[in-house]
Amino acid sequence: MLSSFLDLLHLEIVDLDCCSMKKILVPTDFSDCAGDASDLAIKLAAASGAELIFLHLAIDHYPTSYSPGIPGDLVTYEVGQERYKLQQLVDKAEAAQVKSKYELILGNGQEEIKDYIKPFEIDWLVMGSHGATGIREKIIGSKTQHAIRHIDVPCIVIKHKQASLPKSIVYASSFKKDSPKMIHDVIEFTRLTKGTLHMLYLNFPDQQVEEEVAKSEMEKLMKRSITVPYTLNVIETNDQEFGVTQFAASIKADMIAVGMESKSVLGRLLNPVMAEQLINHSALPVLVLSQKLD
Repeated sequence: MLSSFLDLLHLEIVDLDCCSMKKILVPTDFSDCAGDASDLAIKLAAASGAELIFLHLAIDHYPTSYSPGIPGDLVTYEVGQERYKLQQLVDKAEAAQVKSKYELILGNGQEEIKDYIKPFEIDWLVMGSHGATGIREKIIGSKTQHAIRHIDVPCIVIKHKQASLPKSIVYASSFKKDSPKMIHDVIEFTRLTKGTLHMLYLNFPDQQVEEEVAKSEMEKLMKRSITVPYTLNVIETNDQEFGVTQFAASIKADMIAVGMESKSVLGRLLNPVMAEQLINHSALPVLVLSQKLD
């Protein structure tokens, strides 16, 4: 039952003394939640030394003037306003001694955030979300949900302004599909924020593991990585979103970190993805870790 988790312990953990957070992409539509995400990204870049790239995907109203999907040069009122707002974000970042730039992409509305991860050599993503509820949540999902389903870099999603970087971080998992990269990313983030990592083992009724066994294996994993303050916790639950949310509230956590499962539309309807549920319902920032192997 713990075979996948035990195998993980024998894999080489990435060197955590070497910060992998070199470039952070911050998509923005200039909404309040996007502004809150920009503020958090500036704080994170200041702590990590990363460069920020503010990205705005806009509609090209003059498609015959140049090729869609590339930075536009035609100055219209709309483009001028978008550039002005992007430059304001760059100025705010540079006032905090953070290297930054902006990218304004004009296209036909089909461009997606995932298309700019590799070209811009992005390591982390920070974005805001309004969430989604009801039939929209079940069938369509939020724009943020759609974005993170196809991204293989860590993504921080926030819905409310954060006064400071998260200090109390819950990493919730059943520890069966976690890659060394996922463990590396959540520990690196905790180290950068000078926070405490609360490892939370999700014990499901049909796949139960003895609490002491689960804690022992989490302890081994933490000792193989890097020294950050941490706690070991196990909960029994058949509703992972509820269990994680209740645990996070009980310790007054500032962030929840989870892996992003890959599922079809039907799969998400029958068994919702925890990362997407948390993005829609939790008021806390959510760190979404890709389960894809490099």
